[in-house]
Amino acid sequence: MKLLRLPLIVMALVLGACSTVSITNQWRDPSWAGPPASSVVVVGISRSDVMRRIFEDTFAQQLQAAGVQASASYTQIPPGSGGSVRLHDLVKGSGAQAVLVTRVQRVEQKINVTPSGPYYGGFYGWYGGAWASTPDIQQYEVITLETSVWDARSEKLIWSVTTENVATNDIPKTSTQLAQTLIPKLKADGILR
Repeated sequence: MKLLRLPLIVMALVLGACSTVSITNQWRDPSWAGPPASSVVVVGISRSDVMRRIFEDTFAQQLQAAGVQASASYTQIPPGSGGSVRLHDLVKGSGAQAVLVTRVQRVEQKINVTPSGPYYGGFYGWYGGAWASTPDIQQYEVITLETSVWDARSEKLIWSVTTENVATNDIPKTSTQLAQTLIPKLKADGILR
């Protein structure tokens, strides 16, 4: 019995390990000389206003905890694509030196099939057990996010990454994981102070 549980335990560990954010691609403008930003406006692109608010608040809180002044865009910009003029006013009025924008790039369905074959010896025992056993099937979604940082003065893209994570409905947790992955990278790359 214990051997039959082993694939389930291994699968849970594999999916648990995948729940962290991983950077899959990164770009930094080699001509951008800085200085690193100490003030940021956070923008989340989402059709759900609730998800946007949760993301922006969580990421802004993480930036503030890391010593960077941050504000959420939803406080002054309504949802939808018509807010570009108000975004410009928000960035200018806040004195932000950078704008951090995150959007969903894609969501992929993944299926992981783990055979749960028999664990006893000999071909005939294996053959009989193979008919009786069924594989463990795990279905999950992998979400790819694109996070870009724009220089507020020049209005040019200066830094961009794509990240992957196992999708979850826990937006605060996912936003915190993303921030905790990206903020140290942004500081190390000289984008943030």
